[in-house]
Amino acid sequence: MQYIKRNGRKVMDYKRIFIFILIFTGFLSASETAGDGNIIHHMTLFMFQLGIIIFLAKVSGMLFEKLKMPGTLGEITVGIIAGPYLLGSFPLTLIGFDQGLFPLGTGSIPISTELYGISVIASILLLFVSGLETDLKLLIRYLASGGAVGAGGVIFSFFPGVLIGMYFMDKPFISPECLFLGIMSTATSVGITAMILSKNKYMESPEGVTILSAAIIDDVIGIIILSVVMGIATVLVNGGVVDWGGIGYISAKALIIWLLLTVLGLVFADKISSFLKKFENKYIYSSVALGLALFMAGVFEKAGLAMIIGAYITGLSLSKTDISYEIQESLHPIKEFLVPVFFVVMGMLVNIKSITLGTLTFAVVYSIAALLAKVFGCGIPALLTGFNIRGAFRIGLGMMPRGEVGLIIAGIGLSNGFINQDIYGVAILMVLSGIIITPPLLNYSLKIPGSGNKRKQSEDELESYSIEIASYEQSEILIHTIFDYFDKEGYFVTRLFLDYDVYQIRKDNIFIKLLKGSKRDNINKITVITKKEDIEFVKELVFEASVKLEFNSREILRKLNLKDMKKASRHCPEKKIKISYDISKILDPKCIIMELKAVTKEEAFRELADILEANKRIIDKEAVLKDVIEREEVISTGMSHGIAIPHARSAGTSESAIAIGIKRSGIDFDSLDGHPAKIIILLVSSTNKADPHIKILATIAAYLHKKKAVSELLSLESEQEIADFFKIAEERKGLIKKREVYSFFVRRNKIG
Repeated sequence: MQYIKRNGRKVMDYKRIFIFILIFTGFLSASETAGDGNIIHHMTLFMFQLGIIIFLAKVSGMLFEKLKMPGTLGEITVGIIAGPYLLGSFPLTLIGFDQGLFPLGTGSIPISTELYGISVIASILLLFVSGLETDLKLLIRYLASGGAVGAGGVIFSFFPGVLIGMYFMDKPFISPECLFLGIMSTATSVGITAMILSKNKYMESPEGVTILSAAIIDDVIGIIILSVVMGIATVLVNGGVVDWGGIGYISAKALIIWLLLTVLGLVFADKISSFLKKFENKYIYSSVALGLALFMAGVFEKAGLAMIIGAYITGLSLSKTDISYEIQESLHPIKEFLVPVFFVVMGMLVNIKSITLGTLTFAVVYSIAALLAKVFGCGIPALLTGFNIRGAFRIGLGMMPRGEVGLIIAGIGLSNGFINQDIYGVAILMVLSGIIITPPLLNYSLKIPGSGNKRKQSEDELESYSIEIASYEQSEILIHTIFDYFDKEGYFVTRLFLDYDVYQIRKDNIFIKLLKGSKRDNINKITVITKKEDIEFVKELVFEASVKLEFNSREILRKLNLKDMKKASRHCPEKKIKISYDISKILDPKCIIMELKAVTKEEAFRELADILEANKRIIDKEAVLKDVIEREEVISTGMSHGIAIPHARSAGTSESAIAIGIKRSGIDFDSLDGHPAKIIILLVSSTNKADPHIKILATIAAYLHKKKAVSELLSLESEQEIADFFKIAEERKGLIKKREVYSFFVRRNKIG
């Protein structure tokens, strides 16, 4: 849907500009690193690489989702296959790439600097958005249960990861490899979990809120530990010796820098927000905010900490401002572009050829330990903070995925030389196992009946207000009017990208969530959730928006003569007529009735809907009938010359469908010329996708706008001939003159 624009003004689409800048940056980077070869060749290779990665990422993601598996899994898998260790280095001499499209590099990173640079930008964006999504109030409210679960998950995961590394690699506890195995196993990425919770409508449950708050705390603790591990590992890799006093100093330094900049960011968040809002256009201030995140990433890298920490703190600082959701919405297209590329590139770093039986055993043991550590490390604290075994099991499963966070940490370790290719492969298997195992187990746990709490929930401080709407289209119109009122009150309205429509409405300290029934479920209900003290304001605003909508509707109907509009819309000039849609694509001869039994138009609707259902062209006949009848009650769909085209968009179909019925004695349709309808064409299109409903309707009217065409159609004797009537007309290439539109019947055998 289209979102409300500030003050009703149209703004430039900066989404494409963002993408262009990223690609242009790749060109510049390519030119700098191609000193020993042809610059144009180097840039051409980079464009090939980026284009192929985007294509493979999207196709593999869609394929795996069709197979009911996370798209992330497909993106990593295709990265491994297409990477330099497998197909990527296959010579393509004929097109000038002797070392393949993804030649094997000579440094610690086996891919080109440009591709790795794109993945680094993606990781910074991911952590920046993660910081923006952090709800500080939620964090404080669930500090006890979420803190215990998050801390338990980190502690229970870190030490088994280190100990397993010590056993398989025969390395000391204080070694970069073991420390990174520990920190990689602590990471939690609830992107997959949040998707599953939203699909099961479990996001607002105690378990769902605890998982989200625990993940926040897990990230905070994990980032602090990563800072310490980075400092220790840097000293060790450079040949230094770290004593316990040195470890204390490094830890204190990392913690102080992290806390100081976090506190400064939170303190000055409102001033930063005020500065950003001076740009007025949300796409501009969102790009400036992203630039600030990139700058802070560089600052933290220079301070000896990871870039992602600077990005996370920047997002965290802006999370409590009223523009945080605006920034998330504006950056969403860039995230959709970069994140799949990131997962493919991370897969390309895996040296599948180096995996031995010993490495595979190491990876399996490490993965099992990492998964169980989250289940028990998060589940046991949950048991101690008010959840029963059922709830603790759900929370433990929800904290299992590592996803992009684990991959980012592994990539940092590999690029800095803290871990080698074998350990990176072990980490990838651990991440993949979480992605594969979590969805079915978590779905199963959520379907177990019963509450996950030991005690009855206390009354929440939030209150909801719901209204029922007659149809999906009406709810859409009311939603737009409500958003317009919020916009005039100075609120920011942002959509969350979930499986159902959720909107965040925010201004200063007022936070409102609006949920709208999905097209798929045809739930015509609008629910608003906010604090108890703000609920009366919300009710008043919704009421005033409804009154305004009612007034505007009456004014429109009062000033318009629908019958005159109908006559004008059905009038075709005596010039050329554009047939703009191939009706034969959706017209099945099996959905044509040569002699309708119906004597009323309602009976005709049902008879035509029956044949559509019998041929599996619609999925819910009653929903289709309801929507068609509602449309007919507004104004008749009867035209002139014995034609009626009843139509509607409906959730009862997944695609456009047509049924045609012939009734030579005619059915009263209150037509424009007063004559009964002898040809009834039922058209239904989906509310769940962008079908060209009006274009199809206009095309049918263009075919049959003259009495002679209707007579020709009534003279046909079989379903196939009627279907051919539209098919053959389409073969006339669309533009048909007044008399030519009919004369083709005479020449039909010649051109057929």
